[in-house]
Amino acid sequence: MNITRHISAVLGGTALIFSLTGCGGGEAKKLQAENEALRAEVEALRARAGTAESDAAREAELKRLQAASQDAARLRGEVTQLRTAAKDADKLRAENQQLKSENQKLRGAAAAAPVAAEPAPAAPAPGSIPRESWTFAGYATPEAALVSAIYSMQQGNPKQYFDSLTPEEQLRMSKAWEGKSPEEIAAKHQSDTSKITGLKVIDKAVGADGTVNMNVQIEGADRTEIVVLKRVGNDWKFDGFKREPAKP
Repeated sequence: MNITRHISAVLGGTALIFSLTGCGGGEAKKLQAENEALRAEVEALRARAGTAESDAAREAELKRLQAASQDAARLRGEVTQLRTAAKDADKLRAENQQLKSENQKLRGAAAAAPVAAEPAPAAPAPGSIPRESWTFAGYATPEAALVSAIYSMQQGNPKQYFDSLTPEEQLRMSKAWEGKSPEEIAAKHQSDTSKITGLKVIDKAVGADGTVNMNVQIEGADRTEIVVLKRVGNDWKFDGFKREPAKP
């Protein structure tokens, strides 16, 4: 731009000189040709300057477009991530709703289902009753009452043993236990049953009053006892041993 101004100034000066000196003829033509050449050069310089400015503008615009393109690509990536996250969230919400529905159905079914009654203790089979099978079998049968009583002794549980007795036998045992602590009674019961390996019902007889006398072999202790069991209400209870009176 400075060169263009300089040339314009020169051309202006030349024209001024030409007008002042009144040059004519060949000299005037020469000056006029130089003037026109200079004007052409000025136009060329102006065109070149305009082209340079246009190139700079285009380069700046290109850089701006490149930056905008990069921003657009970054934004597209973020939008894709957000769309994926939204789809995952929708999927999780649907699964959560399904699980809630299934949970409510299961709770409803569980509430409507009848509560299963606890099975009654299995009565021991007639015959040999090994020590390993002893358990609290309840009082539904004479055999079950016998096993429940001896199991209570083996476990050192005087209260449970006391509950397995008839009222008459409870009275007798209360007198026998006078002055003894529960720990002492438990220790004696465990000692009394420590050598017993099993019980074997050889036979049993039912009396006129409904009392059951069982002929039981005490395995491991090498003796046989007649065990008496009586019905008390709906249960069978242990009524002690039936032994022959001692001879005088």
